[in-house]
Amino acid sequence: MLLYLPSHGFLGTGATFGADLNLVMQFIMVAALMIGARLAKRKRYKAHGICQTTVLLLNLLMIGMVMWPSFDQQVRPAVAKSVHRWYYKIAIVHAALGVTAELCGLYIVIVAGTNIVPQWLKFKNWKLWMRAELVLWTIVMCSGLATYCAWYVAPFRH
Repeated sequence: MLLYLPSHGFLGTGATFGADLNLVMQFIMVAALMIGARLAKRKRYKAHGICQTTVLLLNLLMIGMVMWPSFDQQVRPAVAKSVHRWYYKIAIVHAALGVTAELCGLYIVIVAGTNIVPQWLKFKNWKLWMRAELVLWTIVMCSGLATYCAWYVAPFRH
């Protein structure tokens, strides 16, 4: 699908269109997550669940369309010989944290919205899990911004 999009980004960096689109979408998703957290605080749990689940699934789409292909093309082939370079390290850390956050979010959604998970695997402290996920997602967003800067901004400042 991204094959039909422009190859150059729109934020004025060295990024591709997909990377720029992903960055903008990530900021929108973080804002939506914060709105979703406020919905929970106001005890609007159904709206909270819809909001958070939508963001989680949209992020899964962005991972599949933009982040994984980028990682697979740019980072994975160079890991064995170039992992000592900081811009590879930050991409690897971001990927590891991002996968953890996405899987944790999917687990929360499955536990909250289905009966698939056996009772003994369900968590009891909803607030702790959801707050931890929000903190982790924020850390992932920051590491994603750092990855974007390392790959697409820093090389073009010289």
